[in-house]
Parts: sequence; C-alpha cells; structure tokens
Amino acid sequence: MSCMDKKNRLLSIGEISRFTGASIKSLRYYEKIGILEPTFVDPYSGYRYYSFDQIYLINIILFCIELDIPLKELTKYIDKDQTIDLSALLAYGKGIAEEKLNVLRRGMRYIGEVEGKIALAEKHQQGRIYSREIPEKIFYVIPREHSFEKDTDMYETLKPFGEFEYSEDDYYGLLEYGYMCEHSPSGIRRYYYMELTRPAAKVNVKRIPAGTYFCRQSGESQIEHSPEIFKEYLAGSDSFLTIETETIAGTYKVNKPINELRVIAFSA
Repeated sequence: MSCMDKKNRLLSIGEISRFTGASIKSLRYYEKIGILEPTFVDPYSGYRYYSFDQIYLINIILFCIELDIPLKELTKYIDKDQTIDLSALLAYGKGIAEEKLNVLRRGMRYIGEVEGKIALAEKHQQGRIYSREIPEKIFYVIPREHSFEKDTDMYETLKPFGEFEYSEDDYYGLLEYGYMCEHSPSGIRRYYYMELTRPAAKVNVKRIPAGTYFCRQSGESQIEHSPEIFKEYLAGSDSFLTIETETIAGTYKVNKPINELRVIAFSA
C-alpha cells in the first residue's frame, strides 16, 4: 500500500486532536513517552497519522489525566505494539477514583461541620449568656498551677498530643482544645485540655459530663472570671466546671478568634 493510500485511511494529528480534544502538543508528548505511537509517519514530511481506533486509547489517556494518574504509569499497561492490559488499568484507575471520592466525602463532612459551628456561633450575640445541650466529651488534660491570665500559651496544650492516634474522620470533627477549671469548696483545679474521640489507656484523661451548659462568647479569655459572669445561673453551687474553647464565626480572625465560655454546675 502506497503512502498516499495509508494517509487516506488515517486521521492527521490535527484531525484526531479535534476529535478527542487532546492538543497536538499533548499527542506528541504521548508519543514521546511511549503510550501513543502514530499508526503511520510520513517518511518524507514527518507528519503523524492515526487510526480512528486510537481515539479510544486517547480517551483512556485523558481519563487517566483527570484522575491525576501519572502518564508514565500507563507504560506499565501498554506494550510496544500498543496492546493494553485494560482490565489491570481500569482496576488501578478505579482504586484511585475511589480514594478521590473518599477525600471529597471527608471534605464535604468537614465543610458541614464548619458550617454548623458557624451557624451556632452566629446564632448568639457576644456578651450574652445562652444555654445549649452539649454531649459527653473525653478530654486529655494537663494540670496548670497558676491562673490562665498569667500565661495563655496554647503550645503547652498542643505539645503532648502527637502520641495519640486520630483517624482521618476525627480531623473533620474539629476537635476542641482550650482551658478548663474545676471549682469546688477545696479550691480551683486548672487544666489545658484537648478533646479525644475515644478513651485512652493513659493518665490525665477526664470525661466531661453531658448536660445543659450556660455559655457566653467573647473576644477575650474570660475563664478566670466565670464565677462572677455566671453567678446567677449557678444557683449558689460551689462545685461547677468551666470550659473555654475557640469557636468559629463566618468572618474568622485567625490571630484573635472568638472564645466560648461554658459552665455547668455539679449535682450535690
């Protein structure tokens, strides 16, 4: 078959580019790395020609690009005569696609969690006391000897938590950290704390009771003043728990977040 006959049965590089949406530059790159050889190269002009059947392979290549599969990975599934181990390639692509879906699902859960926290924060005006139900939580705590007003460095809170194991889903729950005070007739016990998602077989782990907490938002730390702030809501109780943690507003000041102060009285 003459060169002219071959070319008449094939598509030029420009034509196959228009059919598939792959740029001419990309088609030349696919040839360079060995995943798409032209069906015919004109020995006189050097022009590349492709068969209509190769559109299928190009679509597979474009699919892999969408999945962020490195194109050089495709050389494992395509041999020199352009035979594709399609089953193996699809299994590989499916695994990557499923992982991407998992990442997207976790991302959507994270967005939902943040939106919920924003809605809760913006429901209440700063400086006003409100009540809300809070479930039981598990805290890892670090005892603090002095008033938080003397030192509010969160570094001491965060430093020990590298030893705990968290799942990918834990991160999207936006775990809390902050300050905690236990008030009793014998005095005040202060702690830095970090929320855990499951009990840990370690010391310094406390279960924080579920119940109705009285809360107030502020742009400054107010935990040392909680007995005065919530005096009328404690009904004379001398045993109560106060917790202070950051909350999230729709407009979030990274260097000066809003704090939510919470208090719950212990039963006699």
